[in-house]
Amino acid sequence: MTFDQLVASVIHDLKNQLQTLLDSEQAALQHIPERYHAHIVPILQRTSKLKTDTLQLVTLFRMGEQQSFCMDDAWPLDTVNDVIESVQLQFPQLQLNNRIDPQCQGFYNETLLHLAVLTLITNSAQAGANQVTIEGDDRQGLTLRVQDNGQGFSPDMLEHYQQGRVISTKTDGTGMGLYFVQLIAEHHRQGEQRGHIQLRNTEQGAEVTLWLP
Repeated sequence: MTFDQLVASVIHDLKNQLQTLLDSEQAALQHIPERYHAHIVPILQRTSKLKTDTLQLVTLFRMGEQQSFCMDDAWPLDTVNDVIESVQLQFPQLQLNNRIDPQCQGFYNETLLHLAVLTLITNSAQAGANQVTIEGDDRQGLTLRVQDNGQGFSPDMLEHYQQGRVISTKTDGTGMGLYFVQLIAEHHRQGEQRGHIQLRNTEQGAEVTLWLP
């Protein structure tokens, strides 16, 4: 076994252990009196975040090794609903609205898109938003718009984006969320076309548009 294979194996095992731990914590919550839930839920939330961070690490490792991700026809409405279900544990006060048309279809890797949307929702929650809306259409490739009512992007971040650089100034987490989403978008290619993201501020907060060919 090569060093890279060993690293990949350890990361994969860590992801599985975190999922087992999360399942055990959720099962325990069902048997603990409700008056103790306030002590257990933060542990569940932290475990959920660790699992997400590990999934990001696995994805970045595979990208770094130039491993391919299987692309297939998929339904963004279902993908985003799965994200909403998984993120509600970590951000129970966050109102999430999935307004994607049921007929909207895309050609993408579901795991990658799940992680991209999850990362964007997490960014919104950390920016102080209490409401996030996801819209999408498939008229020209797949377009997903994630809008929130948070504090919006800073002028510095928007300036760097206009210069072709995606950065983050968040102090909670790695601060690399948008860059990670950009990498996921770029991993989706069709001919000469490559996915990308767009950032802007609205009257309500921030908006990130994810486009896949």
